[in-house]
Amino acid sequence: MSKILYLHGLDGSLSPEKKEVLERYFDVTAPQLDYRNTPDMYEKLNQLIQTKKIEAIIGNSMGGCFAFYLSAAHNLPALCFNPALGFRPLNLDFPDIQHSNNTIVFVIGGKDTVVPARQNVEWITCNVHYDFVLKWYDELEHRIDIDIFEKEIYRFYYDLNALTPNHCKQLLK
Repeated sequence: MSKILYLHGLDGSLSPEKKEVLERYFDVTAPQLDYRNTPDMYEKLNQLIQTKKIEAIIGNSMGGCFAFYLSAAHNLPALCFNPALGFRPLNLDFPDIQHSNNTIVFVIGGKDTVVPARQNVEWITCNVHYDFVLKWYDELEHRIDIDIFEKEIYRFYYDLNALTPNHCKQLLK
């Protein structure tokens, strides 16, 4: 089972319903984070990724922003729900990412007013200089409803396992 790091949004937490979905597919590390009062959050999460031997990152909003930068730095797959990339409520410094070979999926809600959807897509298309998948849901707001969350988690799980040699060996048995 793949080890993932789940990063919640600013002032948020992982709901029990979403945790249950994640635990169906992954070995989940989901720390409660205080983005506002932890100036070295990026470094702490870097250490956590190495210590826990994380294999993929999933994040929402501010957590999606961190997931994007951390996945590129560690060349890990990432699933980012409405990441706070084009609009950040906190003044954070991240490393400049020119290129990465990681798989990254952005899920964007067309009705997101917290992290304005069109501004977010503009930032992604202007600043991500490597392959990515962008999924747009017209009716999705900032909060990710459980049905879309479950659908995207399943797809992410499937795509991760379709690419790993161990999964291919299991399929051939």
